[in-house]
Amino acid sequence: MKKILTITALIFMATFAQAQLMLDYKTIEGIVKNEKSYFNDIVELFNNDDPYIDVDDIALVYYGQAFLPSYNPGKDANEKKMREYFNEDNYPKVYETAKNILKYNPANLDALFYAWISSKTIGKSEEEYLSYVNKHQEIISMITTYGDGKSSDKPFRVVNPEDQKHVMLSLNIDNEISRELDTETLCNIIIVEPSRDFQARRMYFDISLYLNNVSK
Repeated sequence: MKKILTITALIFMATFAQAQLMLDYKTIEGIVKNEKSYFNDIVELFNNDDPYIDVDDIALVYYGQAFLPSYNPGKDANEKKMREYFNEDNYPKVYETAKNILKYNPANLDALFYAWISSKTIGKSEEEYLSYVNKHQEIISMITTYGDGKSSDKPFRVVNPEDQKHVMLSLNIDNEISRELDTETLCNIIIVEPSRDFQARRMYFDISLYLNNVSK
C-alpha cells in the first residue's frame, strides 16, 4: 500500500502558494445546521465536479461533515471494512464499500482514494476514477491553502487524523519520525524529514474537530 500511496503523491502535487484564508468553524457549523438547503446545494456541486466550485465551497463540504450526525471518525465500520478488503486485494468490495461511504460523506479522503484505486483496477471508466482523483486533490489543495502546517497558528486542519497521511504524501513526506499531541492547541506535532515541498522538521495538524467529537 505504501508503494501505491507514494506513487499517488506525485499525482497529487499542487501549488501551495495561494493566499492564506481564514477558517471559521462556527460559521461552517451555522451553515450546516441552519442553512441546510444551501449546504446540500454546495455538496451537490462538489459531487458533480462543478468547474466553478471554489476553495471556500470545498472547505464547507469537507469541514461541514464534522457537524453532521454521520460524523464518526475512527469508528466507522464501513471504513474498517474498506481497508480490510483492500489488504485482501478484494477490489470489487473496496469499490462497493468506498462508494457507500461517499453517499453519506462525499469528502472522505480515504474513501475517495480507495474509490479511485479500486475503480481503476476493476476497469471503471476513466471519467469516473478521475472524478475521485480530482475531488481528493481539491480537498488537499484546500487544506494547504488554509494553513502552511509550520506552526500551531497556521496548522493543516483535518477532520480525521487519518487524513494527515494524505496531506503528508502530497508534500512528498513519507518518513514520520515521531508525533505528539499538544493538548493546549489540539494540534498533532509530527516530526518529519523535510522534503522539497515541505522544508521544515515539524508539521502541525489541527485535529480539534476530531478530539471534540470523541470527548462527547
